[in-house]
Amino acid sequence: MLRALYPVLTLLAVVLLLSIALSPLVRRLTRWGLPRGLGVAVVALLLLGTMGVLVGTLVPMLVKQLQVLVQTMPATLERLAESPRVQELSARYGMQVHTEDLIRFEPSDLAGRLINVLSSTLGLVAGGITVVVLTVFSLLFGEDLYESILQWVSPRRQPRVRLLVSRMRKAVANYLAGTLLVMTIGGTVAATMALIQGVPYFLPLGLVVMMLGVIPFLGSIVSAVLVGVVTLAAVGLKDALIAVAVFIVYQQLESNVLGPMIQRRAIRMNPLLISIVVLCGGALAGLRGVVLAVPLAAAAQVLVQEVLALRREAWARSHRQEAQRREPGRGAVEEGLLFAGPMAARRHSEPTREEPPESH
Repeated sequence: MLRALYPVLTLLAVVLLLSIALSPLVRRLTRWGLPRGLGVAVVALLLLGTMGVLVGTLVPMLVKQLQVLVQTMPATLERLAESPRVQELSARYGMQVHTEDLIRFEPSDLAGRLINVLSSTLGLVAGGITVVVLTVFSLLFGEDLYESILQWVSPRRQPRVRLLVSRMRKAVANYLAGTLLVMTIGGTVAATMALIQGVPYFLPLGLVVMMLGVIPFLGSIVSAVLVGVVTLAAVGLKDALIAVAVFIVYQQLESNVLGPMIQRRAIRMNPLLISIVVLCGGALAGLRGVVLAVPLAAAAQVLVQEVLALRREAWARSHRQEAQRREPGRGAVEEGLLFAGPMAARRHSEPTREEPPESH
């Protein structure tokens, strides 16, 4: 039952993350004098424009590069099969490489693949439109819903609940900002490397690598494969190997140094705990869990810290009450000594000494 709700829950989680990320921009626009509805409309237009630019640049890139890949792949495989190294391995282990089997396909298979690609594209577009619409609704009416839910909390606890929710929002927003920074750096590195090697459509390639950066761990592997395939199809095998090697070195730097450093400062979470959370999210919900694990863990970390703070306060309160029951008046004295400092506490603990009478 719960597994059937995974797509809906994932969609709502994405909408929630986008709302948290875009809420500061809406608040800034309202501080500049725009009505909230107009500010949300401006943000929605920016979001739709970004999606339009991505689709308009990525689709021609994919079509062009797939055409080049189909045209050059037979010759590339032929050169690879005839290379001395491959011939040596074939002779040593008794393997026969037939390039005709690698590039042969049936027209029915091609039609089925085209239908699958078309259906996946339509589903992706429909999902993107749904996310945008729900995000706009969340920005418009989310605060009203939040205030309505908050009315169920006792007035004495409402300030603390507001502070807790604000801290959780800040933690998630910091994670999203840190992730966006890491994604931007990765996309810039990929685009710059493709530009140096003379790969066409280097800017869309950088955008794809940037978008894949939202997926922890797995995104770096897919990005390296994508960079290698595009470079192989556009330039050649040697440049593709160089591009993959450079990108792998960068990914190691990002995974072990840059990413943990930025995320540790953004959400103040141990890198080992981040890795464990990502693995658990992947085991529970696949790719959706991998993407959503860290921001949800950042919010949960704030909640756990608040619960621990409440437990410590309750423990301290019970300790003071127990001390007052045992020695009436001592609890107030101990509380006063706590604020007076260690010198006062030491003077209080020392036995009093009688002063000798003055001699006349």
